[in-house]
Amino acid sequence: MLFTSYEFLFLFFPIVLILFYLVIPKRFKLIFILIASCFFYGFWSFKFLPLLLITIYTDFYLGKIIAESKDEKKRKALVVFSVVLNLTFLGFFKYFNFFLDNTNSILALLGYAKLAGVGKIILPLGISFYTFQSMSYTIDVYRSKFKPYKHFVPFAAYVTFFPHLIAGPIVRHSQMVTQLSESCEKPINIDFVTRGIVFFVIGLTKKILIADNIAASINPVISMMSVVTTLEAWACALGYTFQLYFDFSGYTDMAIGLGLIFGVRFPQNFNSPYKSFSITDFWRRWHMTLSFWLRDYLYISLGGNRQGVVRTYWNLFLTMLLGGLWHGASWTYVLWGGFHGLLLVVEKYFHLEQRPAKVFLRTTLTFFLVVVGWVIFRAESMDLLTVWMSKLFSLEGGWKLVHFTARTRDRFAAAMVIGTILVWFCKNTTELDKLFKPSAKLAIGLAIAFFISALFLGSDSPFLYFQF
Repeated sequence: MLFTSYEFLFLFFPIVLILFYLVIPKRFKLIFILIASCFFYGFWSFKFLPLLLITIYTDFYLGKIIAESKDEKKRKALVVFSVVLNLTFLGFFKYFNFFLDNTNSILALLGYAKLAGVGKIILPLGISFYTFQSMSYTIDVYRSKFKPYKHFVPFAAYVTFFPHLIAGPIVRHSQMVTQLSESCEKPINIDFVTRGIVFFVIGLTKKILIADNIAASINPVISMMSVVTTLEAWACALGYTFQLYFDFSGYTDMAIGLGLIFGVRFPQNFNSPYKSFSITDFWRRWHMTLSFWLRDYLYISLGGNRQGVVRTYWNLFLTMLLGGLWHGASWTYVLWGGFHGLLLVVEKYFHLEQRPAKVFLRTTLTFFLVVVGWVIFRAESMDLLTVWMSKLFSLEGGWKLVHFTARTRDRFAAAMVIGTILVWFCKNTTELDKLFKPSAKLAIGLAIAFFISALFLGSDSPFLYFQF
């Protein structure tokens, strides 16, 4: 079920909200949230719901055993088992098709027949997000950072909570379980609800009016990249840079808004990332919950910066490489992760963040490198990537917009102008939240934005990060 669907906006969410605050007794509210979230997830396909629940229960149960055991070898074996089991589930569903395609390609090169009778599998929605959230719990218990939860329902409700279940933000159990439990005991918080509505409508507008309009303009052109002009190749690169940001930050804003309406505050996930003055700074601002997760559970586990300079560089590069692979089973994702890993290593080696330079020049260069990285990220194959890069950095294609129709060109230009203003000249939603003051003008503006966005609902426009 999409946040941008009629079913969610006018049926599921209002019904769940009314039942949660007006009908369900306090002692049953967590169970209700768990059931509603399972229905939300199962609306897409109920056949993957058992996998979600098995993952949650296994990590909950292992967390209790790890905490109760005084045998360090047993504790370590159990946490390793939890990590391996979670990554096995994630790896099988996410990379089986990738392995199959590459195996068949190698067999074809060697003159053998392709593997017969082996079909492709469907990737369960949200598996990358709920796996990381559930797995981090057992790791935290093993590290003695937190005591295990006594009851299954609060932990399960945290992992499955529908606002963040499908595409994040990646919320730590320590950030949410207590909040969610307390929200079930308290009356409705009007201030939180008001702020939540603001976040949600802003996110909806970002997705529907900016991201989707850019996507409708550039996707047909990307599909014919071999014949486009240089200007069109750059338009697609910049367009996707903006599309991805407004699509994903739009989802995050909507998720944060829904969480607030239920009395839960999620962590910030974006902090004006295109204003970054270095790639290191970019990763402090982009998909922050993933960046911090990779730092705390992967980079530090590899040794971090505690084992010498060379090992530090390797850990940094490997973390980004695996972060790229987390996004999907494609060589382009691996290349994108390696690209950013290499840039981070170079910045660290030359201490570029500490060197004086004009902020405008550093921000411009960083943005350019990010755009190039998004081209790698967006390319569906190495062939497309090669063609796209050749178009970007050669002048053979010309500087005309040939393959954009008049309608798509106007939609693209309008969305990019609005996007540029929002990205570089306006405060982000978290900054606006700190300055928030209810007013009639704000209410009217939000109502107009929601009405206009609602007019364009119903089209098939899933969020980009659903595929990850």
